[in-house]
Amino acid sequence: MSTAERPLAPATRLAHVGRRWPPAANRPVAPPLYQSVAYQFAGLDQLEAIYAGEQPGYFYYRYGGPNHTILEQTVAELEGAEAAVATSSGLAALAATLLALLRPGDHLLVARHSYGGTYSLLTAELARLGFGVEFVDLAAPGALAAAARPTTRALLLETLTNPLLQVTDLPQLAAAAHARGWLVICDSTFTTPCLIQPLAHGCDLVWHASSKYFGGQSQVLGGIVAGPRALIERVRETVIHLGVAASAFDAWLAAQGLATLALRMERACQNAMAVAAFLAAQPEVARVHYPGLPSHPQHALARQLYPHGYGAMVSFELRGGAPAARALLDHLRLIPFVPSLGDVATTVSYPLRTSHRHVPAAERAAMGISEGLVRLSVGIEAAEDILADLAAGLAAARAAG
Repeated sequence: MSTAERPLAPATRLAHVGRRWPPAANRPVAPPLYQSVAYQFAGLDQLEAIYAGEQPGYFYYRYGGPNHTILEQTVAELEGAEAAVATSSGLAALAATLLALLRPGDHLLVARHSYGGTYSLLTAELARLGFGVEFVDLAAPGALAAAARPTTRALLLETLTNPLLQVTDLPQLAAAAHARGWLVICDSTFTTPCLIQPLAHGCDLVWHASSKYFGGQSQVLGGIVAGPRALIERVRETVIHLGVAASAFDAWLAAQGLATLALRMERACQNAMAVAAFLAAQPEVARVHYPGLPSHPQHALARQLYPHGYGAMVSFELRGGAPAARALLDHLRLIPFVPSLGDVATTVSYPLRTSHRHVPAAERAAMGISEGLVRLSVGIEAAEDILADLAAGLAAARAAG
């Protein structure tokens, strides 16, 4: 009697429980979570056909699954890109991109006012592997030309710098880099595709920490990079080799979060503008960094690049320095102290001890990160409640200062 004809033992039936697809002529409204880390094949012919791209299908976790595909296709469409690949974190996306497209001995130029995690990755890991890394103040006249070397291969930018919210002139810098044959890679985590598409402004690749605004609930860990298919497939191969693909659950959560991204960004940008204007009028605040304010030195450029909003990040410097910053953090009640950003709720961070903690003091000073610098990720709450909590924190900062 064959296996198909005779009854199976309970242990066998239990081993295969839940692995039958229920028949249905329609499909679910919400994409399901495909948690399986491996896929089966009808035989070698099917495996080879899927591997060659002649049939749709999946292999193994590191290669991505249906939830990765949904997220990647959505982000690629939003960014105006041919393709995208999802990774386990934002820095994993950057690391895989650089390892895929650069070689030891290549020189990489990086905007000086960059995220501290980017600084640590480049100086602690990429430099150790033989990559030349140089940080440049791109706002300085002639800085790009002065820093260029025969071995320079790429320029790494941020749309709005973290944490001082400098506006990067993507069209100008991308044109200058391409004239020298360099790749231009841009971090757009602060701005999302709802506010700007860096590829349309000349960048070759754009990457995000999808842990931030894509998920929007501080539940996702992931990253993604989008661009021309030929470049993305090289990055994807490196992602597979390194084993830094996003988890299916994180990819699923990020894709669900994208459904409300436009609405969240619109509201958060409105709130950020109100917060920035409020802070600019407070005597405890020495300076507000927000490109939506006319006082911002690059406001005119921001108006050109960001017609749909100036972002939800606001940084400000307290006159009382570190004591004032500590007092403010201790006396905020609605706004939690969180070393991240992009949540639906407003959060506050202290770059000196969080995002830029591992950046050497001299380099932090060159970046302009002072002891009184505080960074807000403005959420979607009622603006008056955010302002009331900030007013209480500033009162404490005034007393401490």
